[in-house]
Amino acid sequence: MKRILSAAIIVTMILSLYPAAVFAQEEIQEPEEPKATRVGGLMLETTKPASSVIKDTITVTPARGRAVALQLYDSKTKAWQTKREFVTGSEEKEKLVLTYPKDWTKTNRSVWRIFIDAGNGGTAYKSKKIEIKTRNRKTLKLSAKSAIIMEKNSGQIFYGKSMDTPRANASTTKIMTSILALENKEWDSKVKLSKNAIKTPYTTLAYKAGDTAKMGHILYAALLLSDNGSATALAEHTAGSERAFASMMNEKAEELGCENTHFVNPHGLDENDHYSTARDLALIGSYAMNNSQFRKIVKTKKYSFRTLKKKKLYSFETTNKLLGEIAGVAGVKTGTTENAGCCFVGAYRHKGKYYITAVLGAKKNAQRWEDTKTLIRYIKTYV
Repeated sequence: MKRILSAAIIVTMILSLYPAAVFAQEEIQEPEEPKATRVGGLMLETTKPASSVIKDTITVTPARGRAVALQLYDSKTKAWQTKREFVTGSEEKEKLVLTYPKDWTKTNRSVWRIFIDAGNGGTAYKSKKIEIKTRNRKTLKLSAKSAIIMEKNSGQIFYGKSMDTPRANASTTKIMTSILALENKEWDSKVKLSKNAIKTPYTTLAYKAGDTAKMGHILYAALLLSDNGSATALAEHTAGSERAFASMMNEKAEELGCENTHFVNPHGLDENDHYSTARDLALIGSYAMNNSQFRKIVKTKKYSFRTLKKKKLYSFETTNKLLGEIAGVAGVKTGTTENAGCCFVGAYRHKGKYYITAVLGAKKNAQRWEDTKTLIRYIKTYV
């Protein structure tokens, strides 16, 4: 018995000489949780001419030598196809330049995304949809200094030539004048034809001072005949004076996203600091075509009305020579001055959608119509 106890004591003494960790059960190491993958600076929407190269610089975290796939959505198979693959460096965070393959030029609109597999300490990543819109799929020979094709609802630009260059825009100004009158006054409200209005230069209708007319009739005269006195009368009726109305015009232009437009008068006669661009006029035209009364006016070829006080009868035709000549043409407004040249903002209906066209700065009247026909052929071919 004593021998057994002695042996136990000896074993106990020996065990006390070794660190407890030697006999402790080895701890199980938990795997490191992968970090959430983050991508910064990714371009989600762009419109580019078909001749462009599209590049985008993004930041990937964690990078660590991971594959970044640039994928195109195939609407037929409803599947994502990897079109190009990039590999990051070994750093935790790295900038990467994406270069898009030419597949994006094949349609008016293509949808892409970035996909990164899980691995190298990061989780899987799928970006939001990247939308690329194609502009100028064909080079057009135009006489106008500026031109554009814009889809009314989406604002997509299908063609542009010097579309952000500010230019005198003549009576295309009356698009803004008319839509503001429609939004702020009643169709049957009584417009007074003041001395100031009837003395506006290049007023076609021989209004009598003090006469009155329904605003709807004056709108037809301003938009179809492009009568300058009618535009002045609308401004006075809506805001009290031309100056106050010009302020309303500029506020509305800013609201619509026009970045290179400034109005001084309601009719578009040449004045310093009165200008717009093809893009801005397309935005204004798109907005105006949302108004059913405006659409009704600009698709009218002939119109007559009688004033309320003096009972004078006025008859006239539209200055839009394409209306009735080309199916689908639904407006909108001509403009001609010495500084502006020959201008036209048009509306063309194609496959259930309105496309707004604009040509500014053509030297001759016939050129603006030929240019607009060229833009319409472009719509028929590529849209």
